[in-house]
Amino acid sequence: DTNSLFAIYQLRAGDHALQANLRRDDSSQYGGKTTGAVTYGYRFAPSLRVTAGYATGFKAPSFNDLYYPGFANPDLVPETSRNLEAGVYWNESVAGATIEARAIVYRNRVSQLIVFQCDANFNCAPHNVDRATLEGVTFGVEARADNGATVTASLDLQSPEDDVTGKLLPRRARQHGALTAGYPLGPARVGVELIASSLRYDDPANLLKMGGYAVVNVTAEWALSHGITLFARADNVLDRNYELAAGYATGGATVFAGVRALLR
Repeated sequence: DTNSLFAIYQLRAGDHALQANLRRDDSSQYGGKTTGAVTYGYRFAPSLRVTAGYATGFKAPSFNDLYYPGFANPDLVPETSRNLEAGVYWNESVAGATIEARAIVYRNRVSQLIVFQCDANFNCAPHNVDRATLEGVTFGVEARADNGATVTASLDLQSPEDDVTGKLLPRRARQHGALTAGYPLGPARVGVELIASSLRYDDPANLLKMGGYAVVNVTAEWALSHGITLFARADNVLDRNYELAAGYATGGATVFAGVRALLR
């Protein structure tokens, strides 16, 4: 059993903004833990603001982590973390479009990070990583035109490493990006997504390599009358072969469609 209590305080005064969080978790298995966060933001101009924050974290193993038959580790201990983050945000209206951009830099120090891993005999279970650091920068941009067209892009450049070995943490890439575009065509809307990742490793020793990948997805919606919408989605339309976990192939090209109704 876990009982939790949390409180949030927010302050907005002119160009200043402040948020403070406090949380208490009381676990029948792991005892009590208090965590918190404080973030400050300042708006230099109507289109430009900056933020900075510090937080501590606590994460107990899930029931499946501890007891799922054949894929569990009852000796797991909770994660604790200390996190620093700073960001710059900009928005502007340019030539009939609204553009928003952001850059966020972070550094997270985690003790007893819970990761899922398999050995050479394919015995798989979650384990604790004594000390890990996840640091990097995230870039993002979103553009929305007056006619409803949208373009969104993000890029994560990170260094998720085991502090003891200096190896890359399992199943975590150093680079990951996404690009999404949508365009209205009368009552219909079509979209395309590109998702890409650099190589990852499936084991702590970085011996079991999983190559990078890039997949393309396509979406479409058609709004009918009376709140009814037809939709379709095609994932991995180029039928790329790739893995998110070693030994588990993802599906090839897939297509599904449906009807969505808003009842009033």
